[in-house]
Amino acid sequence: MWLGKPYIRVLLTLLFITMIWIYVKYFNQIMGVKSDPMQVIHKEESSINSINEHVNVEKITIGVYYEALCPDSRGFIMRDLKPTYDKIPNNIIIELIPYGKATTNIGPDGYEFKCQHGARECEANMIHACAIDIITNPSVQLNFITCMIDRNVWPIKITRTCAEKMNIEAEPILNCAKSIKGSELLAKYGKMTDALRPPVTYVPTVTLDKDSANQAAILINLLREVCKRFKTPPAGCL
Repeated sequence: MWLGKPYIRVLLTLLFITMIWIYVKYFNQIMGVKSDPMQVIHKEESSINSINEHVNVEKITIGVYYEALCPDSRGFIMRDLKPTYDKIPNNIIIELIPYGKATTNIGPDGYEFKCQHGARECEANMIHACAIDIITNPSVQLNFITCMIDRNVWPIKITRTCAEKMNIEAEPILNCAKSIKGSELLAKYGKMTDALRPPVTYVPTVTLDKDSANQAAILINLLREVCKRFKTPPAGCL
């Protein structure tokens, strides 16, 4: 049966598309690309979009100067900090500084710390300092600290409990806390706390982009105060 011109055009178009597809696939095999050509194109477009999103994301840094056994620190982290992070995780950077109103002295045997809630708090602060140093993923780090501070009266026990719950190795954290590294980390946080201006008079003290103004408002509604600082508030603020 004779095929009319429309059919010929369709066949030629299909033939042309097939030849292009074969050429692209053969070229990718030569270049070592094993994926389907269209998948490669979509993957590259996705990567470009992802890069653009990260470049354009506005971020606020929240600094939390706290104590591991302080009831107000516990309340703030569990009721305000964690929920705020969960709502706008891509728009905030959290810096945890476990020290508060502690003091640091360097004696013959090394660092000596005194903490507002006693020696057990110094132990807990040091474990927190080591956990923050070892756990580099921001979300995992905050979840671990939140888990610990909920029942931090037994620091070593809660470290193991939270580590098991979150599939994290507890021993590197505990070993760090028993070593000179733990003391150095806590001393570092002491210097950061002492350098804050105005000085810490209440625990927790919270800074937004290094600014410690409006403490009362921040402690009452962290999310609202953070969202005020965005030029274009993210969806979690609305």
